[in-house]
Amino acid sequence: MLGCTLSLLLQERGHQVARMGHTHVSDLNFDLTSYEQTKQAFDQAKPEVIINLTALANVDRCETHPHEAYLLNVKTVENLCDWILKANQACHLIHISTDQVYDGPGPHNEGDLTIKNYYAMSKLAGEFVLGVIPCTILRTNFVGRSQAKGRASLTDWLHCALHDSSSVNVFEDVMFSPLAISTLCDCIERCVLERPFGVFNLGSHGGMSKADFAFAFAAALGVEATNLKRVNSSSNSRLVAHRPTDMRMCSDRFEASMGIKLPLLMDEIHRVADEYL
Repeated sequence: MLGCTLSLLLQERGHQVARMGHTHVSDLNFDLTSYEQTKQAFDQAKPEVIINLTALANVDRCETHPHEAYLLNVKTVENLCDWILKANQACHLIHISTDQVYDGPGPHNEGDLTIKNYYAMSKLAGEFVLGVIPCTILRTNFVGRSQAKGRASLTDWLHCALHDSSSVNVFEDVMFSPLAISTLCDCIERCVLERPFGVFNLGSHGGMSKADFAFAFAAALGVEATNLKRVNSSSNSRLVAHRPTDMRMCSDRFEASMGIKLPLLMDEIHRVADEYL
């Protein structure tokens, strides 16, 4: 979902982009869980920067299919590291990780880890693999219009729900601090250009519950939110994996490293609403 928007933005700004994939149409199509296929593809592309968006991000599937989570969230990272270590050229890796490694009262700094499910554990294991190379690890969450066919974002789902007469439950006990996808893409491009080393939180200021987010999004759209119902996440019996309830992040380290100020979540809500309007 992120890759569709990010690749277009980078191309529009003059970067030479090779899109790599496995199950979807891309410039180079291969299985990143296979080192032999990975080596062949990257020997051909010879990238200066790799932006790794590969992940099994379905939290419940990670819980029920842990080996699949390992292959997509850890083994793929191992193969990228092996290629970079063995390649005869400088290559910087930017790895997209998750805010699901946090829980408890936030906002959280990068060292405040609490693992609640196998998805978070597999993403953290992927980060640990990266300790052998200089790289940028971005723990983040994002909202905004999806450009990927068949992949709806949180705000895509809310936008549809707000125009539907059926009742929709929104969690008032789950806190987060996402960025608009367009803001996140801008930040990733800065990392392409400046190539900072280390682990960085990358989120908005003034995080809020997903319920408050949903009502604020409705207000920004100018739509009645009468069909939204505030509930606790524990009331959803269909969830398989345990979820963290406070994923809000402190992004001071990223701001200091890059010399920027990240936006307020309320401003990001209005930015995303403008895309739909």
